[in-house]
Amino acid sequence: MPRTTSPSAHTLREHYREQQANTARLRLLHEAGQALAAREAATALDAMLGFALAFSAFDCGSVLADDNGALRVQAARGEVLPAGMRFPAQGALAASLKDEAGVLVRRNSISRMLLPAGAMAGVELLFPLRSAGRALGVLQLASRRPLPVPGEADLAALFTLASMLASALPQGAARATVPPAQSAKLLTPLTPREREVLGLLPHGLTNADIALRLGIAPGTVKVHVERIIHKFGLADRTQVAARAVELGFGHSGATNP
Repeated sequence: MPRTTSPSAHTLREHYREQQANTARLRLLHEAGQALAAREAATALDAMLGFALAFSAFDCGSVLADDNGALRVQAARGEVLPAGMRFPAQGALAASLKDEAGVLVRRNSISRMLLPAGAMAGVELLFPLRSAGRALGVLQLASRRPLPVPGEADLAALFTLASMLASALPQGAARATVPPAQSAKLLTPLTPREREVLGLLPHGLTNADIALRLGIAPGTVKVHVERIIHKFGLADRTQVAARAVELGFGHSGATNP
């Protein structure tokens, strides 16, 4: 009789790990489906984002909806822009809105508009939220710790989750800007120069870039930005840039209020 070889301890451990990984992927999609079926759209988006972060072990993320060429935060976890904020779609985020876009993995980089100024990420994942062949938004997951990138099977599970998220996005989002009367009231405390600086912030420019355009020193730009943050009662430069978009700055073809 030929001798049968028993699986090695290493093989058994690997088999067990793969079983555990498959179970985790199935649980992710099951929980996402349950949330989608049982909750209102807004709470479903937030819950599904939480599942994605727990699954990937990343520390922050956003569900972003295409809003007439800009992006609106529909759900947020961690230190990112809060839900409701709207900002220009630029760089990698704009690329993720193209209909043919796939999963984008970015190492040692982060979408500048989403994290506080100066924050760096160990890794960022961008998944297009696609329905009927159209990209309707982006699922963004990020970690400021240098975590390993999820494997192909885990990325595929998250990509499936992103497709489920797309079905819960609000359709036909209208460009939401602050009404003119409220806009004028918000802008009243700003000096003319501060308004000029505010109008350039949605374009993702550095203090040096803004200084060059306005013919002033970068340190002066920094002071203006700090004063705008204080006058608006916001937390940081990123929130000010998002508020500027809502006030009508930064739209292609739009004029400043």
